[in-house]
Amino acid sequence: MTKRNLMNCASAGALAVVAMSLSAPAVAQDKPADAEASEAEAIVVTASSSGRTARNSSISVSQISQDAIVNFTPRSQAEVLRSIPGLNVQDTAGPGGNANIGVRGIPVSTGGSQYVALQEDGLPVVLFGDMQFGNNDYWVRFDNNVDRVEAVRGGSASTFASQAPGAVINYVSKTGTTEGGEVALSTALNYREFRLDFDYGGRASDTVRYHFGGYVVNGNGPTRLSYTASQGYQIKGNITKELAEGRGYIRLNFKRLDDQQPTFTAMPALATISGDRITGFSTLGGVDPRRYASTGIYNQDFNILTADGTVRRVQMEGIHPVATALGGEFHYEFSPSFTLDEKVRWTDMSGTFSNQWTGAVATNALIGQTIGSVNGSNDTRVIGAVRYAAGPRAGQAYTGAFLSNSAQAYTTMKDVGSLANDLTLKGKFEFGGTQLNLRGGWFHMRQNIVMDWRINNATQTLDSNGNPVPLNLFTAAGAQLTANGVTGYNNQWGGCCGGRSYDLAYTNDALYLEGEAESDRWNLSASFRRDYLRAEGVSYGVVQGANMTITDSQGSASVPTFNTSPVVADRLNYTKAYSSWSLGALYKLTDSTNVFVRASRGGRFAADRMLYGGNSFTADGQLTAGGDHLSVNTVTQQELGVKHQGNMGGARYRVEATIYRAQVKESNYDFTAVSRNQNPFTDTIFRSSGVELSGNIAAGGFAMNGYVVYTDSEDTKTGRVPVAMPKWTFLVSPSYDAGIAAIGLSLSGQSRFSIGSFSAPSATFANGYIKVRPADNLEVGVNANNLFNTLGYRANNGSIQGRGTGGLTANQGIFDNSAMLGRTLTASIRYRF
Repeated sequence: MTKRNLMNCASAGALAVVAMSLSAPAVAQDKPADAEASEAEAIVVTASSSGRTARNSSISVSQISQDAIVNFTPRSQAEVLRSIPGLNVQDTAGPGGNANIGVRGIPVSTGGSQYVALQEDGLPVVLFGDMQFGNNDYWVRFDNNVDRVEAVRGGSASTFASQAPGAVINYVSKTGTTEGGEVALSTALNYREFRLDFDYGGRASDTVRYHFGGYVVNGNGPTRLSYTASQGYQIKGNITKELAEGRGYIRLNFKRLDDQQPTFTAMPALATISGDRITGFSTLGGVDPRRYASTGIYNQDFNILTADGTVRRVQMEGIHPVATALGGEFHYEFSPSFTLDEKVRWTDMSGTFSNQWTGAVATNALIGQTIGSVNGSNDTRVIGAVRYAAGPRAGQAYTGAFLSNSAQAYTTMKDVGSLANDLTLKGKFEFGGTQLNLRGGWFHMRQNIVMDWRINNATQTLDSNGNPVPLNLFTAAGAQLTANGVTGYNNQWGGCCGGRSYDLAYTNDALYLEGEAESDRWNLSASFRRDYLRAEGVSYGVVQGANMTITDSQGSASVPTFNTSPVVADRLNYTKAYSSWSLGALYKLTDSTNVFVRASRGGRFAADRMLYGGNSFTADGQLTAGGDHLSVNTVTQQELGVKHQGNMGGARYRVEATIYRAQVKESNYDFTAVSRNQNPFTDTIFRSSGVELSGNIAAGGFAMNGYVVYTDSEDTKTGRVPVAMPKWTFLVSPSYDAGIAAIGLSLSGQSRFSIGSFSAPSATFANGYIKVRPADNLEVGVNANNLFNTLGYRANNGSIQGRGTGGLTANQGIFDNSAMLGRTLTASIRYRF
């Protein structure tokens, strides 16, 4: 298939569209339906009915303001999301994205955001949050255009959005209701990065308002890479025409994102072990995971073998998304009883993912191993020596205790563009003091997934050099087995996946209905959604080709190659459907205290992660029995919560507590497990239960926000706690603003969590800021992330390797995953006008 013309698709609306009433509750009917709220409680616009604040909604919802996020200068989208209780953001993976995002004890078994959707202004960024090399956090950036971030966990996320039964996170944009703007310059103090942020909004006339802004960034990233790895920009804007007599508005919006950022997939540390417990982490042979980088000047670019059999030089770009989006919104009130909402967005998205993984192994353990044979022959390619392949030591023996032997990836996201459309009609009626709200709509989204994978295996140094150097492998007799550190082309992950190519399109249509009844004290709601998926396209197989000769400064090596086969491996031509529902009730105990209860069930389609499983599709593209079993996963949740706000001794406070249960029927396929000699299929039921407690308090210039979450999660098939699932997570963030100056601190962390058969230690990380305002509208500040330079990991997946090798004892091992970055400092100056 060629790149599709997405504009030929018709369209429809999502439930979040109707919820564009952002004005203060007392005057919600007298202002445009999307007016930004500056009060303590904005109207919830994400996965909920319109016109309600968070306290008056029978859902678990968080609203994080622009200022609250900016204060702590998040270094990635994952850090933005850590402010939300109940989310399990496993690792940062760097400013480009690629974080694993779970919720409420629901594990992330294959990567990405399986059950969590990211939205911009009520429309999904991508249809599937766990697309391979295309996760949803690749395509969204937090900047001054964002008014706030809203998150709905469980509940109505099942019926107000597709593919998001766990949670919906919505980046809500400014729309020019407040006149003014800001220019901010920031620079890193202990690494090289410069960033310019700007935005401005206001009115062009009595009925036309606008907002635009963006950022430009350049630097080498927080791990201090030896080349410019961070460079790019985002520009966003919208213009709104308010209709006569306050009947609604028409809005046009656009976005351009071109932002190359490094990614940190593996940062090894030495783990000290006692029984089945990791008691602590420390540096490994001088390698500090807080600033470790797997790329440098010697692998800043590298060779790949393309699908047509030619060798091409490419750059190590990290995660580099390029997106252009054009959209519009239409809100119209036909009468006091009937309202129409329509949203549409077309996106052209592509990019690259390129990275050198780290696979830490003891150097002496590699000696005597047999490298992959050439062209399937039974030759004895036994490793007898390791030498530097580049740099001032080229040709010399490598004497480091450890080295890295892992994937060198270059994936082209040829086309992950989409067309999303939401159409909703709402009616409201009054019956004897009870208001009845009815809503019906149609959601449509067509998502392209066209990818090409080029994944070599490469060997390089693992030391404190700061610039990893390729290592060549030789036989004991001196025969060269690798060149430039490359052991083969497209030969990683067992040769199954190094040369993949596929061209797919998924069309999701959903019909939904909601009914809501509200009296003086009660609010009852019921909603239903029916999702239909049409999948089409092909994936191509991987075939072992003729060996190739690679030459470097030390000589030549014959290496095995794999490439894309012209034979179709999977043909997709099927349809699938599932139903979702949600029931909720809220009761106002007092003017300041509400209680709510909700039960829901939602699903999500499996997409490209079903490819290459071997038994998912028939020859004509239909689902087999095994494929049908894998194609849909379901999440069922129950919640009971209380929301309270009030005043005490001059202080204003808010507190919310929610008890929840969740059950996940998951069938999944993880291709990387094949190369680890593990079963690639997941077929189990996860159960979790827990409590989310969150709140804030403000008195004068003092404020404190925070949460504590308890989660008890179990894989019912094994009886064990799923990996990367701590029982406790928390955040506490006190601050004081004296007008001329402000100071704040944020402490967040988690209890012990499991990795494989071990449990990893708890950890707490601190961020802080100081701001001074020497003149009106002028602010100078310093921000610190990981203030105390703590060495540790957020709850994430991984395993312990290398015990008893490379000088390690049986009580020591290598843990390799995304560590928390070390202390990073940023200074900024902002001018508001």
